[in-house]
Amino acid sequence: MSHTYILSQENHWNNRFEEWKLPLFFSKPVLHHIKHFVDGMLSTGFTGTLTDIQRESLQERDRRTLSHFLTHGKWDASYLERIVQRVAFQQVKACAQRERSPLFVILDDTVCEKTKPSSQATHMIQGASFQHSHLKRRHVYGHAVVQTLLRSGDQVFPFATARYDPQGKSKIELAGDMIQAVPMSSCRTYVLMDSWYPSASVLQTCAERGFHVISGLKTNRIFYPQGIRQSLQSFASYISKTDTDLVTIGSSAYRVYRYEGKLNLVENAVLLLCWKDGEGFDPKQMKAFLSTDVSLSNEEILNFYSKRWAIETYFRTVKVQLAMDRYQVRSAQAIDRYLTLLLFSALCCTCRNHGSLIDGIHGYRIQKKHDMIEYIYNQAQRGATLDQIKTRLRVA
Repeated sequence: MSHTYILSQENHWNNRFEEWKLPLFFSKPVLHHIKHFVDGMLSTGFTGTLTDIQRESLQERDRRTLSHFLTHGKWDASYLERIVQRVAFQQVKACAQRERSPLFVILDDTVCEKTKPSSQATHMIQGASFQHSHLKRRHVYGHAVVQTLLRSGDQVFPFATARYDPQGKSKIELAGDMIQAVPMSSCRTYVLMDSWYPSASVLQTCAERGFHVISGLKTNRIFYPQGIRQSLQSFASYISKTDTDLVTIGSSAYRVYRYEGKLNLVENAVLLLCWKDGEGFDPKQMKAFLSTDVSLSNEEILNFYSKRWAIETYFRTVKVQLAMDRYQVRSAQAIDRYLTLLLFSALCCTCRNHGSLIDGIHGYRIQKKHDMIEYIYNQAQRGATLDQIKTRLRVA
């Protein structure tokens, strides 16, 4: 038995790789490794180790070949990321045109937490530093990873990933590069991000690409109501219920004050100051949002911004199901390649299940079990003994 026979839907992968033009960029040995990484990462027993990838994908070679592939292998991960970007954009653009809906570019970062090495460690993980964790609300040791998703309707596709290096580009610069990589199209495009990212450079990049921005804003940001310079928080203390409108998003209701005019960041934009209905107008409880598309209603702005939540569920899924933060490689190049392979694996799942990552993962794992049972049955029909089957499946 060829070990590649067990790869779930082997013919499907070969056809998919041909369709996405991978053989134009990678040699057969590299494609062989990519298949093993995809299959291993998507398998039920994957916990982030190369041993898991070798076991779950039935890689016959020594585990060290996988480590060498990540650390020293002669292949360019940027080619694989470009393929992800091309395929993801084609899928989302087709959905946006079919449903006549906007295209959303969703930006955020997450922390892959690691154990801080002792001062005696001789082989420390490269590129790790203390990063602020939004989830834990404190600084933790590890790698910060900036991620971009593309969304239209309910379909969400991974688009780009980059590890933040304190010695290299800032998160804002990485975000700008990812926005630059999104092709321009006739579809209305909105960049969604939280209050950490709407800097002057990011807004300028979006404007140059013809994209609108909808983002959260920190309450210390400056704007100019009636030409008077002041912060959002100080202005909020003068707002009463009669100055606001009631807006319902999903099952939640909000009191919203709308301002349209000059901000420090842009010459003309919409600013929404929001409180949950019935909880008063304490400036400390206020949430602020920015929209560079002044034609949108309050409800449309908040509804569009709510679609940013897809990246939070994406981070949770790739960490829990695909071990995004449990990799056990040390070199910076190996980590970056691992993250790119994970991005590619996530794309394979979302394309497999029409834009749903979690459903794609579950579907892949169920199909792999079916393929395994079918293989065992066929081998038994051909006269193979139980010991032979166990040996070939590496469970003897």
